[in-house]
Amino acid sequence: MVDAAVGVLLDKLLILLISEGRRFLELDDQFEETKNELRYMQSYLKEADRVTRKDRNEVLKMVMSDLRELVYDVEDIIEDFQLLFLKKHQGCAPNFTSCCSPTLLKSRRQMGKRLRKINQEVRKVKERMIAYVGTTPHLTGKEEGGNRPLTYPILIDEAELVGLEDDTAKIRNWILEANGLPTVIGIVGMAGIGKTTLAQKICDSVNVQESFKHSLIVSVSQSFKLDELLRKMLNKLNVEEKSLRGKDVDELLKKLKQELDEKYLIVLDDIWGTDQGMWWASLKSALPRVRGSCVIVTTRNEEVAKSMGATIRHIHHPRILSDEDSWFLFSKVAFAKNGGNCTNPDLEGLGKEIVVRCGGLPLTIKVVGGMMLGKGYSIHEWRRISKHLKEELASSMKDELVISRLELSYEELPGHLKPCLLCFAMYPEDSEIPFLNMVYRWIGEGFVWGRNGKTAFEIGEECFAELFNRCLIAVGKDTFGRRFGSCRMHDMVRDMVIKIAREESFVSLDGRVGPVFSVQSRRLGILRNTAVESIENSSKLRTLVGMNIASEKIILSVKTKLCELRWLRVLYLSLSTTKIDEDLLAKDWLSGIGSLQHLVYLYIEKTALRKLPDSIGNLRNLQILSLFDCPNLERLPSSITTLEKLTTFHIVSCDSFECMPEGLGNLSNLEQLSWFRSKNSRLKNGYQIPQLKNLTKLRELRMKINYEEQTDEGEWNVLSMLNQLQLLLVDFVGNSPSPGLVRKLDHQLSPLKCLRELWLWNFPGERTPAWLNPTSLPNLQFLTIYWGKINYLGPKFWDCSSRVWKVEVLVLGDLYDLEEEWPRMQRAMPSLRLLKVYRCPKLKSFPFDVSVEGRWRIWRKEEEEEREPMVNQV
Repeated sequence: MVDAAVGVLLDKLLILLISEGRRFLELDDQFEETKNELRYMQSYLKEADRVTRKDRNEVLKMVMSDLRELVYDVEDIIEDFQLLFLKKHQGCAPNFTSCCSPTLLKSRRQMGKRLRKINQEVRKVKERMIAYVGTTPHLTGKEEGGNRPLTYPILIDEAELVGLEDDTAKIRNWILEANGLPTVIGIVGMAGIGKTTLAQKICDSVNVQESFKHSLIVSVSQSFKLDELLRKMLNKLNVEEKSLRGKDVDELLKKLKQELDEKYLIVLDDIWGTDQGMWWASLKSALPRVRGSCVIVTTRNEEVAKSMGATIRHIHHPRILSDEDSWFLFSKVAFAKNGGNCTNPDLEGLGKEIVVRCGGLPLTIKVVGGMMLGKGYSIHEWRRISKHLKEELASSMKDELVISRLELSYEELPGHLKPCLLCFAMYPEDSEIPFLNMVYRWIGEGFVWGRNGKTAFEIGEECFAELFNRCLIAVGKDTFGRRFGSCRMHDMVRDMVIKIAREESFVSLDGRVGPVFSVQSRRLGILRNTAVESIENSSKLRTLVGMNIASEKIILSVKTKLCELRWLRVLYLSLSTTKIDEDLLAKDWLSGIGSLQHLVYLYIEKTALRKLPDSIGNLRNLQILSLFDCPNLERLPSSITTLEKLTTFHIVSCDSFECMPEGLGNLSNLEQLSWFRSKNSRLKNGYQIPQLKNLTKLRELRMKINYEEQTDEGEWNVLSMLNQLQLLLVDFVGNSPSPGLVRKLDHQLSPLKCLRELWLWNFPGERTPAWLNPTSLPNLQFLTIYWGKINYLGPKFWDCSSRVWKVEVLVLGDLYDLEEEWPRMQRAMPSLRLLKVYRCPKLKSFPFDVSVEGRWRIWRKEEEEEREPMVNQV
């Protein structure tokens, strides 16, 4: 079994050495020798990858450890040489003086020595391979190319049930029949049996939704804090995070009691115990005694449910799935390409053998089904997996069976997905991980990169979709109905990932996130208030992630200065408060950021920084810069406009931010540009819209426009020059606009032929602008209209004489004055499959009650189509 990161990085290095070989010839024949040795490694590792984790011997593990270090060192040398090359030829063609400067000659000699040393070490490792392991590891018969990309989606999610209809009906009746003081209901069962899925399905049912004003589900991790749980609950009740800053537990409890003003349903998911700090007694005191309200508790321990007030009558134990239901669930995943139907009798027989060995657990069935989806219809592969599961069943202890089945799904992953999955080990239990952050992390680590005409982000999105299709992660759609918003990982899958990450020294973590891993790792995660006195192996650290840090002491306790982490690729700093002293953060730590010349991904959240160091312009490899919720940040240094590799630039909820630096158009490689505001933003200036014309690679643009400022006639037409633009968000801000300004905004946009997503926020007019029509936006599939005083959709919106709307998803939110009719909407948008509405009380004839406050109302075309045959039968 190959070290996950080594396999991916080795492939990347060989591609680099082959494609840019001429550059590397400057260092004699050292790079050529390195390339040849790496090819040998690659062949060897492909054979070693056929050895299962159970069959790995200690010598093979040591070989993998040696190879890991060598591959990392080779990558470091190659990237150093690339930086040297850029510095050497910066701004002009190379000449004799620049090529022969003493500094550059010295650097080249040092790199040559490093490469010779690496090549010597590679030869030693190869000799040890042959001497102790043999030229080819013991093979298990695994076919080359057994995994194939999953380019089609699985139409199954956490809320889709199989074989639990009776369970759902029983608990739903308990809920709807409750008429006394808050009732506690327990769902008790082993991990992976479907407790969360059952609770989610119950909450999503129409009868339950209409019976409660408030319904929310929150995960309660094994090592949670009450204040964090309360913040999660309040966020689910649409309380803004900023209004909760600085509040202690007592204040949060009072706020929760205030928000739960009417009948409520609360699901507390995955509770391990109630004795730590008497948290349940405190939380219970904040739950109003509203008649008919309910609390659902999911737990592995019945005594926990009883201690929280669930009676025997109101405790439910989900059963394992029957053979028939197990096969039905497995088929929906494994044969998703054929609509869940198996057309090969031989394959069906093998599939049913595999299903029996999953023990009736929905989690295991879905994950193993996802694994088989990647195998296609190879009888040999299906027979091999069935045999492997049979061997595991015979050799594993009962408590290890689930993990062993899940571990097999990891072994069978394509090599490029393994390190992507192991990155999840760094995040706390029950974390909601933003999709974008994870893809950016993979790009920063070098696990995904642009190739075959696709950008690195597109490749990362495909990897994310594959992990979802294989049922290894659960994906939540974002607020506006797009496919990916955030993701999370089932506890059992996470346990498996942590186990493998430990074995491969993939990441080091503080005790609050998980086990403390080997200091040989090049990745370190710090969470909350756990101090890290020093960073072991700091000179080789590649990723440093600090999440929810609550004190400057945590940062300063890391005695290693940032400038010493010269190989760092990813720096992710998220504080839990903006009260950390700015000087301590900026002068004592971030001041060294300019030394991180290998940095690819920089994320900074909730800091008191007023500015970033000018030295940020030294980050020649920086591709992704994300600044979130930094309320004091006013300006960015002009040196940012020299970051020629920057592809992603986000500035979100930075209240004091005034304007983008001049020279924005110099960032010609930008693919994503976002500039959100908060409600209290003091932004004065826009994007310097004319400069956008130079950003020809831009695919996503989120922009804020102050309509009080004058813009030149036709200035917005620059956007029509961005031929790759697929997503546009325009957020208008300002005081009461004049009629002249509204007329100007009404027409200032030329057709955007490639645009697929449009988000229109706070448009100042009483009707939608004239350019919002199917002719100007011929390929639009996703449309969101949010906030503002729009009372009707403009005449151009309905003009379908020459072209009809292709919109599939429509979101309308906080449009209190909007008056439109549903039948007209359906006629204008025949492709519409999803409609989401929030606080639009004047809509007419819509398929749900629009007067319901504080809750999204959702219509799905497929649900309507499923109901129609039933009506016809009646």
